[in-house]
Amino acid sequence: MAGKISAVKDKAYPTTLEGIRQFYDEWAPTYDKDLAHGNYTAPRWSADAIAKLVINKDAEIMDMACGTGLVAQELRQQGFTNIDGVDISTESLKISKETGIYRRLICDCIGTNKLDINDDTYDGLVLCGALAQGHLNQECFPELIRIVKPGGLIVFNVRSKTMDTYEKFKDGKFDTDLQELVRKGLWVKEAYELIPDLILNEPGHQYVYKVV
Repeated sequence: MAGKISAVKDKAYPTTLEGIRQFYDEWAPTYDKDLAHGNYTAPRWSADAIAKLVINKDAEIMDMACGTGLVAQELRQQGFTNIDGVDISTESLKISKETGIYRRLICDCIGTNKLDINDDTYDGLVLCGALAQGHLNQECFPELIRIVKPGGLIVFNVRSKTMDTYEKFKDGKFDTDLQELVRKGLWVKEAYELIPDLILNEPGHQYVYKVV
């Protein structure tokens, strides 16, 4: 457990798509237990953000980069019943399926590629803990916006350490790219919060944007 948690905290991730897939396939059997010991609160914060703004519990929700289903479990506790998920790790998706929460699970990478999902499908989308070096970056947002209905919400979070050190994020690049999507008329900022213990007892930023 200590080795995997240390890798997460210290950004010792693989740098290739296949490396990331293998990393999470190997970690999947102990992922939930390991992160529970690491005080991983981000799934709860993400689900709470959706629940505050999406009143209809029959809303269509996408758990993007869903992993083993930690966010979906929090969403279910909030009363949501129509939840789909996407992740690159087949072993993680096997565990997600066992929860019995998801209606549909898709194994695919998340980025600029078009997912097997129709335009304007979801009322809300959560991207939790996946914005990091070697993982996802702001280039994925146009595709996420595509699958969310106008008026729908996208919740995402990122560690403060990642914002300070990741080349694609630091020096204000991340927020500048978010604002560029506002300028293009694709979404508007709905909420923002700095959370002191978002991911593994470390601070992070949580954003909520509304699709236009």
